[in-house]
Amino acid sequence: MTDFFSPWCDRPRDETVGKHTSRVLVSNDDVAGINAVATLLPRTYAKKGNLKRIAKRHGKDGVANLLSYKVPKTQRSRSGDMGEILGTAYVQFTLGYSTGPSRLIERDHQEWALRGDDVLGARLNGQTLEMVKVEAKSRAQAPKAAITEAREGLRRNGDLASPHSLVQFAERLLKHNEALSDAINDVLQNKGLRPEHLTHVMFIFAGNHPISHIRDDLNAYKGRVAQSTVTVRVAAHQEFIAESYDLVVKHAP
Repeated sequence: MTDFFSPWCDRPRDETVGKHTSRVLVSNDDVAGINAVATLLPRTYAKKGNLKRIAKRHGKDGVANLLSYKVPKTQRSRSGDMGEILGTAYVQFTLGYSTGPSRLIERDHQEWALRGDDVLGARLNGQTLEMVKVEAKSRAQAPKAAITEAREGLRRNGDLASPHSLVQFAERLLKHNEALSDAINDVLQNKGLRPEHLTHVMFIFAGNHPISHIRDDLNAYKGRVAQSTVTVRVAAHQEFIAESYDLVVKHAP
């Protein structure tokens, strides 16, 4: 599996913080990163079959027009989505978990924030279900408050994924990986997800790497779930977001 970040980021730098790990990825080629993100955006917001049909009937301009109705228009909403999109790419391409179809496809309105767990990933290790729960934050400069908010999201539901999020995740997986979908449903029907079968990932997309706040957060964590943090640092954070979205909607009338 090709890693999504390695073509445009430096090699990851890892730091051990107690029993946990903090990682930073620094962009060394924003243009390559923007192009890589632009390849993800269409299938993040629209169903693959619909994209193919519109491309066949209306060409690239038709696809761009469709996406202009689906993607957020405000910088704030785009920034929030970008954190989730990059967090999903990390879980899928770097960690090797299945994430299923994007939950952003079914959003009621392009500017509305979704509730629930930002990103869930799952895989089977033999007969054992392993899952990852991600809380993603996107900031031009990530302050302590962003780390605090991310931790609050990870701590919801007693550190575990919410039952509602798990139900939705299992349903999204059904057409793509029945075995994983069944495994999640089996967990829900029995005693629920156990802490030892879950990993937390705090995912930060920002113009800085707030490592001192991350260290404080990881050192303060006393729960039973394995912890890791990932910071993707892009100095031109706002421009990176704007140009990524512009690439996929620039043909729209």
